[in-house]
Amino acid sequence: MTDARNVPPAPKAIANAAGVAWDADAEIWRDGGFWFDEATADKAVAFFRDHLVLSEGRWAGEPFVLEPWQENDIIRPLFGWKRADGTRRYRRCFVWVGRKNGKTEVAAGVALLALLGDAEPAGQVYSIAADKAQATLVFTKAANMISRSPTLSGVIDPPGKEVIYCPALNASFRPLSGKPGGKHGLSMSGLIGDEIHEWRDDQLYTFVHQSSAARRQPLEFLISTAGQKSGYGWDAWQECQNVLDGTGADHETLVVVYAASPDDDWTHPDTWAKANPNLGVSVGLDYLAAECAKAMESPRLENHFKRYHLNLWTEQAERWINLEAWDRCAGPRKWDELEAVMAGRRCYGGADLSQTTDLTALAYAFPPDDEFDQWVVLWRYFVPEEKVDIRVRRDKAPYDRWIKSGALLTTPGNVIDYGFVKAQIEADACKFRVEKFGFDPFNAMQLMLQLQAEGLPVEQVRQGYLTLSGPTKELGRMVLDRNIYHGAQPVSRWCAGNVAVETDAAGNIKPSKAKSTERIDGVAAAVTALALAVQEGSDPMLMTSADALMVI
Repeated sequence: MTDARNVPPAPKAIANAAGVAWDADAEIWRDGGFWFDEATADKAVAFFRDHLVLSEGRWAGEPFVLEPWQENDIIRPLFGWKRADGTRRYRRCFVWVGRKNGKTEVAAGVALLALLGDAEPAGQVYSIAADKAQATLVFTKAANMISRSPTLSGVIDPPGKEVIYCPALNASFRPLSGKPGGKHGLSMSGLIGDEIHEWRDDQLYTFVHQSSAARRQPLEFLISTAGQKSGYGWDAWQECQNVLDGTGADHETLVVVYAASPDDDWTHPDTWAKANPNLGVSVGLDYLAAECAKAMESPRLENHFKRYHLNLWTEQAERWINLEAWDRCAGPRKWDELEAVMAGRRCYGGADLSQTTDLTALAYAFPPDDEFDQWVVLWRYFVPEEKVDIRVRRDKAPYDRWIKSGALLTTPGNVIDYGFVKAQIEADACKFRVEKFGFDPFNAMQLMLQLQAEGLPVEQVRQGYLTLSGPTKELGRMVLDRNIYHGAQPVSRWCAGNVAVETDAAGNIKPSKAKSTERIDGVAAAVTALALAVQEGSDPMLMTSADALMVI
């Protein structure tokens, strides 16, 4: 237990801890107009130990004895600090911590403490999340705790699927769906918000928050790991940082953060400990070591590891290709030499055509032969001439330098000239032995028909998971195994560094323009070309989507 006569309660969790001082006359800690009620803090901690029973894993059936960080950084300051009128100082608490550190269990306990401890007549406690299924997780843990607790099961009705009800107080705890519609008439006294990094927006939260106006000391307890730097979660994180550094004048929000620093060595156990205060309790060191080893082999998994286990925000949902691995595949010839070297050789083509002003890419994938043991891919890129200056400023990419070097071609006007692209495909068909040339039929049907009329072997390549997962995974494997040469084409390197993938329920993947930070057209064109090669089975090393390894 923290000794309030010697150490301010949880000073690192209090944004303006420098203002905390011992009041010798009253024998209490004060922080401006706020004071610390140690007896209430003790009761809150005792509520967990004496009335809550854990319900999962090897701890099932054991009393919920808070870990020191849970007690001293969260529960004691949250319930101990008071206003002059005796109500709680903190009306809102954010807890940011890595996965599997017991934050959902703490949230369930806080929900029950808000339901019962405040003795609020007709109290209404709610749990919300991105969807109702997620919101139900905290509710279910609370229900399981009640069923195992002799004291709570005596004052709370047997929990149903939708409500935990205390007859003596006429108070209830319910999970809500992820939408604000149909929520009129609420009068929130307690709120649990789960995994806020996944929230699309704050509409439901704001709606429920505003329903608490008539309550004397409403309590909001918001928990999450880090996520992608976008949406409400990122806004909430930045707000929390302002509270912690004192730039946000918010004296009723408690912020508790366990996270690594972006500058830390993310592969070192000392870094893992920063975001995992339950390391060695609910989070095993061996588990993190194994997850880290996987992440070191895969940028996609690296982002997962950083977000969920180090509490670090990342730029993309799933970064895909490691640029160091990509650079190791430059090969013996520069990109501007490959055209002459590959003349007359068999290949598969793929196109990613822009709608109007975006980058358009053509890719040619050459299977291994007597001279090259690896696949060789060369690209053509096109951009409207009149849009170059805008692109340099908007995309923050050196389009002008790429044009000067010949790595990027311009078409006349301010939109892509498909006639120019068609002429290039025709010229390439004369130079290389193109087995098939693939297009997404969505925006290329007219060009396909024109090329088909001229006898070119064009083919539709639909952009769904079933078609693209195999070649996407194969391209990743090829980069990891250095089974591809690309000649260090600079526009392709930029595209490769931008790519994020999206995944369906079956584990199939494909490049995602929506999730990627910038243009990925060159990689998309290469995947389309490889999709045709997979169909042909042109190389025994190319596998089907069911057999292909995960991307790097």
